[in-house]
Amino acid sequence: MHEANVPVREKLLVYFLYIAISCLFTSGLNIIHAEYLLDIPLKPEAFIAPLVAGVFFGYLLARIKILHETMSHMAYTDPLTHIYNRLHFGHFLDSEIDRVERYGNTFSIIFFDIDNFKEINDEYGHLVGDEILEEITQVIRKANRSADIFARYGGEEFIIMTPATGIDGARQHAERLRIDIEKHEFLNVGTLSCSFGVTEYKRGEDNVTSLIKRADSALYKAKMQGKNRVEAA
Repeated sequence: MHEANVPVREKLLVYFLYIAISCLFTSGLNIIHAEYLLDIPLKPEAFIAPLVAGVFFGYLLARIKILHETMSHMAYTDPLTHIYNRLHFGHFLDSEIDRVERYGNTFSIIFFDIDNFKEINDEYGHLVGDEILEEITQVIRKANRSADIFARYGGEEFIIMTPATGIDGARQHAERLRIDIEKHEFLNVGTLSCSFGVTEYKRGEDNVTSLIKRADSALYKAKMQGKNRVEAA
């Protein structure tokens, strides 16, 4: 999903230099045009003003661009885990459904949550709970393919869309994720587990609501069957 996390100051400097140089270059061409082609004599201030303007507008436009990127990032990412939020995941899901309906193939989704998360919050506090959500995000991101769309669905629930993947492939992927989480040593709490629900999109039959509902039913079944397991629907 992604552009590297470049520090704001570094990005600001790059944008500033790019825009400032562009302004200075344009101003320089105007001076040359006036001085040498139109034979208009220019005072020293005419050379200084473009330099000041280029620097000023370069900085101003760079700040605007950084602000725009920051606002866009906030609109489609979860502020705690820094992965996609539920709303933006829905956009990807709509696009994938449209693609499959038009051109064929399939995809699956993996719906999972953290077992006994309420008890963990009650025992260790919400700050530790937040740390677990961040840690588990990193575990999943390392195991996911670059094409997979990973989002926080809400609370301790997460969802993954696996393009061009049938139910068997999605189940295998979910099982690998389950094992990775089970083996991971979480700061403050040690080990924990997750339950997974997996389902495949049915072309010509499904919509967003039916797909999510089926995955949620599979997750519920995994909970009822003892947790720390993968169930498919």
